[in-house]
Amino acid sequence: MEWSILLVWLGKLLTFFFIILTGCAYYTLAERKFAGFIQDRPGPNRAGPFGIFQPLADGIKFLTKEEIIPSQVSKGMYLIAPTISMTCAILLWAVVPLGGTIPLPEFMHELVGSKTIDLLIANPDTGILFVMAISGLAVYGIMIAGWSSNNKYSLMGGIRSTAQMISYELPLGLSLVAIAVLSGSLRLTDINDMQVGLWNIFTPPGFIGFFIFLVAIFAETNRLPFDLAEAESELVVGFHTEYGAFKFALFFLAEYMNMITMSMITALLFFGGYNVPFGIMEGSAYQPLLGVAFYLGKVLFFAFFFIWVRWSLPRFRYDQLMNLGWKKLIPWSLFNVFFAGAYIMFIKDTWWRLFK
Repeated sequence: MEWSILLVWLGKLLTFFFIILTGCAYYTLAERKFAGFIQDRPGPNRAGPFGIFQPLADGIKFLTKEEIIPSQVSKGMYLIAPTISMTCAILLWAVVPLGGTIPLPEFMHELVGSKTIDLLIANPDTGILFVMAISGLAVYGIMIAGWSSNNKYSLMGGIRSTAQMISYELPLGLSLVAIAVLSGSLRLTDINDMQVGLWNIFTPPGFIGFFIFLVAIFAETNRLPFDLAEAESELVVGFHTEYGAFKFALFFLAEYMNMITMSMITALLFFGGYNVPFGIMEGSAYQPLLGVAFYLGKVLFFAFFFIWVRWSLPRFRYDQLMNLGWKKLIPWSLFNVFFAGAYIMFIKDTWWRLFK
């Protein structure tokens, strides 16, 4: 039995890691294809049919390029910075489920020691706090990269990222507090299960919290219109100006991993996660598999939304970014926390009757 448990955990880890890397690789291809469509050009189309081997070609390029370490950098910190960013991006996947409990084929029952398997690695009682803690630590990779590079453009990018994190981590966290109040739990699977009858987006506090969360995750992931830590027109490429080859690839992959993770968390917290709507296949042992498909569709929508916004909106000025965070989002997120408490106490039962 111990060996079967170990086998299950090892299989989960390897499967999740494969999904992470494959998903990120083809997410970059999807972005480049969509960018080409927006700009009326073909995009990558040389490596394989329709360019499907382009991510593989990019990976080989990053692995085989010469590793150059500039002479002026603080070498130890310079090398550890991309590792911090990549590690935090991978750790977030430890608590984010890919689906619910799904049935296994009969031939695997004895091997695994169970008839079902949970599509997640860990399910701590403080899942939301874990997500907040790890996403907050990720800024250290960018900050250390900017400082250790001994380059004014890199340093400015690192400072901007730190200020951005302080400004947007607060409304991001407070929007999740409102969800915890609505669900009565910090466990991600509990929050998913609480949305069986009504998604959080259809509750007044959830609706407000969603838009606060949506804006904050763009700043959290350093994506346009909030990519001021990079801002090519101002800072060359910002905090990773002095990075190349595989070291740059780690920053690059971490950004796309974070976008996929935030897409999953958005779908899970506000849009019903892997619940199957309208009672489709209710009572069937294979309903959880359908739930995975619905969940994947929601995640793909928000992943596409990241790309769409990047190629549609101009970059904010730095003062506009700070003004939006401190003067708009933080007051609204504080209000939403109190509103969520009032909703639970006085409005919830009446509101739910409207949807029954």
